[in-house]
Amino acid sequence: MISAISLQQLQTRFGGELINGSVQFEQVCTDTRQLDSNALFVALKGERFDAHDFVGELEGQVLGLVVDREIPGSKLPQWRVADTTEALGQIGRMCREQFKGRVIAVTGSCGKTTVKEMLAAIFSQRHNPCVTRGNLNNQFGLPMTLFELTSDHDVLILEMGASGPDEIAYLCGIAKPQVSAVNNVMPAHVEGFGSVDAIARAKGKIYTGLETGGTAVVNADDDYANYWLERMPEGVHTLEVGLGHQWPIHADNIALDDNGCPTFDLCIEGLAYRVRLQLLGEHNVHNALVAAGCAFAAGVPAAEIASGLQSLGGVAGRMQELCGIKGAAIIDDTYNANPGSVAAAIELLAQRRGKRVLVLGDMAELGADAEEMHRQMGELARERGLDALFTLGPLGAAASVAFSAGRHLPLHSYRDRQPLIAALTHELNKNTTVLVKGSRSARMELVVQALCGNAKEDK
Repeated sequence: MISAISLQQLQTRFGGELINGSVQFEQVCTDTRQLDSNALFVALKGERFDAHDFVGELEGQVLGLVVDREIPGSKLPQWRVADTTEALGQIGRMCREQFKGRVIAVTGSCGKTTVKEMLAAIFSQRHNPCVTRGNLNNQFGLPMTLFELTSDHDVLILEMGASGPDEIAYLCGIAKPQVSAVNNVMPAHVEGFGSVDAIARAKGKIYTGLETGGTAVVNADDDYANYWLERMPEGVHTLEVGLGHQWPIHADNIALDDNGCPTFDLCIEGLAYRVRLQLLGEHNVHNALVAAGCAFAAGVPAAEIASGLQSLGGVAGRMQELCGIKGAAIIDDTYNANPGSVAAAIELLAQRRGKRVLVLGDMAELGADAEEMHRQMGELARERGLDALFTLGPLGAAASVAFSAGRHLPLHSYRDRQPLIAALTHELNKNTTVLVKGSRSARMELVVQALCGNAKEDK
């Protein structure tokens, strides 16, 4: 934190009740396994846990508590509130209000973490950014990022995720970004939204959350670009990025090297800068354009944007090429999956030389059309000429059937991980590229570890 906050300040501003007096704190924790005697502990509740069950044992291990009911017998200062998750966000909001630097927020169905990392690489050249760590991008994680702000930081780069219609608006109310972007909208977490249109409406709240003078960076190539532009708040600036020459920031002369890394001209207000990304896949050009738009809106010179984009190496779990057993190339794209990102993975794999094998774990949270979307991925893999498709999980069977249709190919559809790994091992040689992808619930990173010869225990 930039400066200490007291329970008294929180109670005065947001209500609730103080028990056992007040205390000042500069750190916050929410995990009983990571306690700090200098921190305030916020007792969160979820569907399967309630930290209130343990807070009675924390005396001497933390400074104070945020709870939704009084903890009998505890002498620790307590701020009793109606909702501890909301209170966590309120503490985060006070930390945000202490920060005077630029705040950039990015959301989207695919690639938002890559855009965040691109922005971090750009700003790290001459600034000291505070950046969302890992996937701390929801109502629990975003406040934790705000707690990490110090007086040394001059830029805040936030990734915002959502699995429901109101989450982006809630996060913007806490973070108050000055530059915002929706990277794209695709079928992802459809169960929580109801439809792709609903996803677009929810993601678009990152724009309606901007205040007068803020800048909305819009991916002009997204199907919902006009929808967002038509609903932009008065007084908010817009900056469109895309592949067309009509946009202020666009890409030209795109080429892929033998490994699939793109090179392109980054064109910003009439000047072109040749950029070679160290990331696999042409889809990363779009990610780079959104990052460039956000950085430019925040005042970064164009040449500095280009050099920052080139400096970013691979992002773990996202199109990261590794050395597999028997000399095979293993592309780890296991961080998550939805139809849009799987299509991008298929396109990348189709451009590789030698034998090309896609390994697909079930894509989660796709709603009633989940089986149909898996079937479409199998068809796309067949149309793009991939040599083999291996699937893991009950939904993947539809993809396998579609891939093999009319080709008299064996079905490589598995319900368990170990038989899948055993079958894949026989496919590996120095002329084979295997791309592994799936939703987090499929735990496809364990397949990657096995194919690279460093399998770990599946816990």
